[in-house]
Amino acid sequence: MSTQKTPLLPSLSAFFLTVLPFITSSILGAWIIRNETLIERFNLQDWAIVCVVCALACALALIPPTLLAFAFGYFLGWWALVPLILLNLAAIALVYEITKRLNGEVLLRYLSHFPRVVSMLNRIQKDELQFVFFTKLSPVVPFALTNLVFSLLKIRFSNVILGGFLGMIPRTALAVWVGLEAKGLRQLIENPNENITSRVVVIILVIVSVIGLTRVFVKR
Repeated sequence: MSTQKTPLLPSLSAFFLTVLPFITSSILGAWIIRNETLIERFNLQDWAIVCVVCALACALALIPPTLLAFAFGYFLGWWALVPLILLNLAAIALVYEITKRLNGEVLLRYLSHFPRVVSMLNRIQKDELQFVFFTKLSPVVPFALTNLVFSLLKIRFSNVILGGFLGMIPRTALAVWVGLEAKGLRQLIENPNENITSRVVVIILVIVSVIGLTRVFVKR
């Protein structure tokens, strides 16, 4: 029985972290396009409700924060930075607290059988803030997955919040700028990285994050 259950967890994780967000993002994108006029009439209370719902959705890996940043930037401009950072931090904190109540010791005991992994985890614990910062800086690392990893590795909550805040600012600002510069909502949702400048910035952020993570992982 145990040999049959072992492959189930990776399959479920892949579904909830990749397939499900793609489905929900497609549905949300289509809804936003159809209701652009309605969203433009949202008041402060409406946006507050949207932020709470989006924070929960990001925590549950239903919506990638980048998609929200595109949409928020399109409708709110640079003012979108404040609610986006707050809801992202709320999602990080929520996942951190939920994961703390799960049995993550099983995974850590399994990883302890691999000396190289143990060595890597020890280096992460020595440079927690840098690890969180460079992980959140990368636009290609899944938001929900990193939040889960931070909690499973028992990284200090203060480092998760501070590193997450500092790392999210560049990528969130880039997404907001792309939304602000978009000429049409449909074009933004379907081709968010059409602008050559945004592509260059994404590549730069990826390179910087890879170099930073390499410095954390590789023994000096």
